[in-house]
Amino acid sequence: MTLAAHSHPRHSLHLNIDASPYDLQGIPSGSNSPSSSARASIGTELTSPARSSMSELVLCSVLCMYDFQSDDADHLEFRKNEILDVVKQEDTGWWAAMRRGGDFIGWIPQAFVNPLTEEMTEKLWNVREELRVYEYDAEQLYNAAPTVRNNEWYDTSPDPSPLPSPVLGNSSSRYPPSPGGRRLPPPSPITPMPQPPLRSAPAYNKPTPPTPDPDGQEFALRPETAPNGRGTRRQPLRVDDPRFASRLSRLMESADLRDSPVSPEEAKKSKIAQLTGSEAAWYDTQIAKANLPPYLLPSYADQLKLDAEGLVRTGTLVALVEKLCSDPLTKDPIKLKQEKMFKDIFLTTFRTFTTANQLFDLLVARYHMERPEHLTDGQAEEWREKMQLPTQRRTLTLLTMWLQDHRLLEEEPHIAQRLTDFLRKIMQPQSLALTAKLIIRSIEDLTFANPTSASPTVPPRKRRKSKNHKNELLRLDPTDIAEQLALLEFKLYAKLTAQECISYAKTQTGKQVENLCAFCATHDKLAAWVKTSILMNEGLAKRADTVELWIKVAEKCRNLNNFASMSAVINALSSTVISRLHLTWAHVGKKSILDGLIKFNDPSGGFSGYRMLLSNAEGPCVPFIGMYLTDIVHISDQFSDHDGNISFLKRQRWYEVVQVMLRAQKQPYNIAEGETTTAFIGLHLKLDSMKDQTWFWEKSQEVQQSELAHADIRKGLEAAGF
Repeated sequence: MTLAAHSHPRHSLHLNIDASPYDLQGIPSGSNSPSSSARASIGTELTSPARSSMSELVLCSVLCMYDFQSDDADHLEFRKNEILDVVKQEDTGWWAAMRRGGDFIGWIPQAFVNPLTEEMTEKLWNVREELRVYEYDAEQLYNAAPTVRNNEWYDTSPDPSPLPSPVLGNSSSRYPPSPGGRRLPPPSPITPMPQPPLRSAPAYNKPTPPTPDPDGQEFALRPETAPNGRGTRRQPLRVDDPRFASRLSRLMESADLRDSPVSPEEAKKSKIAQLTGSEAAWYDTQIAKANLPPYLLPSYADQLKLDAEGLVRTGTLVALVEKLCSDPLTKDPIKLKQEKMFKDIFLTTFRTFTTANQLFDLLVARYHMERPEHLTDGQAEEWREKMQLPTQRRTLTLLTMWLQDHRLLEEEPHIAQRLTDFLRKIMQPQSLALTAKLIIRSIEDLTFANPTSASPTVPPRKRRKSKNHKNELLRLDPTDIAEQLALLEFKLYAKLTAQECISYAKTQTGKQVENLCAFCATHDKLAAWVKTSILMNEGLAKRADTVELWIKVAEKCRNLNNFASMSAVINALSSTVISRLHLTWAHVGKKSILDGLIKFNDPSGGFSGYRMLLSNAEGPCVPFIGMYLTDIVHISDQFSDHDGNISFLKRQRWYEVVQVMLRAQKQPYNIAEGETTTAFIGLHLKLDSMKDQTWFWEKSQEVQQSELAHADIRKGLEAAGF
């Protein structure tokens, strides 16, 4: 990596290994002492005071991307958004650095910082400290795009306002130097290299912090002038600039961002948006959030851990609920879609980490949030309009989603009365009172409505005229069997709920997974029927005909996208008790069709064959869900909750699996039910499933022995000339 050097004139540098203890006050000259990897010093020909010499030794400046804390006295602690000067770099990943104007040098981990060019360093010095990482990220995105940046956000003329840029606190005073200072790197660290943490949300005070005094010491002012006094360089439009505030206000008040003034660079800006997605909008949102007063900020955002895309990975329950009810402060469609997804994931999976009563209590508490103390009348009105009312609206929206889309009445019927009592107390403002009445009406409609069943929206097609089977399987039409199996399987599949599927990670039996067990049991019952129907035939020809019938049924099931029944039939035909009947298979004429279907039952790649079939399936479908249940268990083993932090990433993965698993429930089959065939299927599913594995094995051996005896007789007859 090549780093841009500072433009200051430099003296020649000499890296020397000094075996003697390093000096905290001065800089030793070069020495001929034996080298040592444990101690390193930097020497130079001094022609100026010590502070000037140290500034000339700076290799580059770096931006701190994360907080770094250490108990080692030789390490230099820092906070995210600080800018440090690096004076020495080692291949181990430890760099020696100091604060600008400071006199203490310590080791910092390279992975926690990003090197800066001189131009970027000067630019970031004139940006509010808490916005430096955002500015840096945006600059990297713009530089990566094959077009110039939009000048609408930058002012190429000198700043007419001499106002300095405020920063939160003085970074050089956060960590006072040790007595006497230290202007040489200490010995190379031997501690393990730390890894950067997950990107976390900004740490806001809890509960809502008081409004800071703008005249207080917390807002220290940094001089505007850059070190080399470049007055005509391109400057970012600062958030404290009245022009920027006016533009940002217009954008936030606009109903559509397209209504904003269009600059000549708008086409190029659209090109950047195509390359970078919604990062620019996210950057604008972060600026808007950073300029909010403390009483409008979330109270528990520091209890959330986010990934690089801003999606929640872990968080406490109270922080997750706060995010559910908080205004995202964005109009970007991608971010709004992510917010909707966050709500759906939470409402689908919350029963795995809390109870319905506890969640309801937290939502009611969010609705009745208390006003922060020590607010002026104007601040109190702003808090009510921009914090309380949006939170109340989003809370009612969330309760509506829980009621209508996430089975509140079915899973938690006792919550319905509590919810109704809560809603009836909402009298003001009028808009919220109207919303509450609509939710109450929805509760009544859902409570007294007739239960709906998964049935076709159009009349089923005319039922196929089936043969009079006289309780003989071989007299049935394979297509009729496949269609009635599809109807039977879909009825069971349509009863599955997301909660049942997720509960499978903890328990595979009981009332919690009752419908899931019934659906999976049909797979085993059908396989037992297939094996029984083959083994119970005494004649070789009938056994072969029965095998061919089931191959046709499996093929028809695939055409109907009934992969659950197809899997059961294939499993039975490829089982040991059937595949060992070699003489029977010698008389089967459709084995090539079965060979083409068996590949889908291959468990390698997590049943990649079935996953491909399901992804390409169109129309009504009954999936084989075995691999999805395995996914749910593996996700549970891979992620865990620690110290009150809920692994929301685990719930997100569960949600994604369940969505794929249940997405075919909304499109039933347009097939008429055949009473006689359905009764025949139901009878054999019930009776043949009572046989255990021992019976199948013994019966298979019996049939195999009869086939061997038949083969011996045939060979004898052939030898005798018959």
